[in-house]
Amino acid sequence: MTQQALDEANRALQQGRIDDAERLLRSAVQAEPQSADAHVALAGLLARKEQHAAAAESLANAMRIDRARKGLALSYAISCFRAGRYDEAEKSARFAVQNEPSAAAHDALACALREQGKLPEALAAAEDGLRLASDNNAVQHTRGSILLAMGRPAEALAIFEDLNNRGVMAPAITINRGAALEKLGRGQDAQRLYADAALMWHNFADLQRQRAQRRH
Repeated sequence: MTQQALDEANRALQQGRIDDAERLLRSAVQAEPQSADAHVALAGLLARKEQHAAAAESLANAMRIDRARKGLALSYAISCFRAGRYDEAEKSARFAVQNEPSAAAHDALACALREQGKLPEALAAAEDGLRLASDNNAVQHTRGSILLAMGRPAEALAIFEDLNNRGVMAPAITINRGAALEKLGRGQDAQRLYADAALMWHNFADLQRQRAQRRH
């Protein structure tokens, strides 16, 4: 019964019927509360709707049912991070690092530690991730963000510029690159960078404000 509901929900998603998919998934969870598949599927839909706290709760249910499920601890860590639950994100990321070590797991741990101000530990986690995958752009960016938070803007800027020079572009990279420029006294360069970014990403100013709010 659960698999049928999951298949129907997937078809609804493919057809853009988000509310129908959510209804089907909630029914599946209610019918078989011990189905990790149902909880994981519901979490994915909730994350898609940017309901990150609810998504984290669904993944927490899945963790209670099948903690050893492949990829689940990492998914839960990322979901908790997005929901602002950094302590829980750290715990699940550590579990993922121990049981399914990967660059992504180390990155999740590094991000959770960074947001809690545990910067030396965060840097070590990012560097562990790079030892597994030295070309991982996400981990490189995370390492740069940690160096920036540690008051090492020149090193951070070199990382962000290298990513951009290799064609890796993202609002978060631009925001951090601008912050590094500002800390190095290059405010005009930062403003030019932000102006170019606003032309590339229509929501860039909103993202800047959101980042500033999280930092205060």
